[in-house]
Amino acid sequence: MMDKNRLSAIYLSLIGDAISLGSHWVYDTDKAKKHFPGRITEYTSPEIAKFHQGKKAGDFTHYGEQSFALLKSIYNNEGFELEKFREDWMEYIQENEMFMDHSMKDALQKFKGSDSLVGTENVELGGLARSAPMFLDNSISKEDFLAQIHLTHNGEIVEQSSEYIYEVMEDILNGKDYRKALLDNKDVNDYISELFENISSKDEVVKMADKRGQGCSTAQGFPIVLDVLLNYSDPVEAFSVNIRAGGDTAARAMIIGMILGADQGLKNLPDNLIDGFNRAGELKEMIVKL
Repeated sequence: MMDKNRLSAIYLSLIGDAISLGSHWVYDTDKAKKHFPGRITEYTSPEIAKFHQGKKAGDFTHYGEQSFALLKSIYNNEGFELEKFREDWMEYIQENEMFMDHSMKDALQKFKGSDSLVGTENVELGGLARSAPMFLDNSISKEDFLAQIHLTHNGEIVEQSSEYIYEVMEDILNGKDYRKALLDNKDVNDYISELFENISSKDEVVKMADKRGQGCSTAQGFPIVLDVLLNYSDPVEAFSVNIRAGGDTAARAMIIGMILGADQGLKNLPDNLIDGFNRAGELKEMIVKL
């Protein structure tokens, strides 16, 4: 039987993306706070998120769409195979309407003319963000985890942040408290170790977000991921604070959701968030068969 917290990691990662749709790439924290005050417990349409016009409340951003493509690939192929995911990924993003970022456009262009399994140099957070479905298999290797990310994102900082999340997830899924897992693995490489020297306090997460950077790059997004996780264990509160921090809210939320879902399941989420995103029915059908 599939470990329920492995499934919860996927669920909460996708929920994190969908709940962030309405705020995605809104960098003005005052604007974000005005539109998204308090605990955010409903999906919203992208009224102020100009890059996702045409999407509706409960839809995924392009990050969530890619994660769903990864999940479907693993499900349909009865396991992760990089070559098959490459083809499934290409087919999915060309057949489904979504915003296309540089990593997607550049990788797709490269793959159309070669058999490469490695995309172009891109150090944004999106490759790591989509990765929760990799943990469906309790024997997934670090090499496979990184190879899936390298399909679209490459660079030393991508490697370092991804290595860290893999080790943290392995520890959590083997029973370790998520905060202890975050701290126990902080010396996995120099990049992560240095980040832990400047973690924001609880009342500074939103205040410091602009200084952190808020952007799509791992260098800007990953510090806020740690700020949120180390200060907020309740997923609704974590997602809400992350949204008010502005910028690339969706990519960050997917990693936050993956970690908290692996740690605590879905017990602290309202039913409307669990059942209300627009691919929830399709996800449930796959889970029943898994």
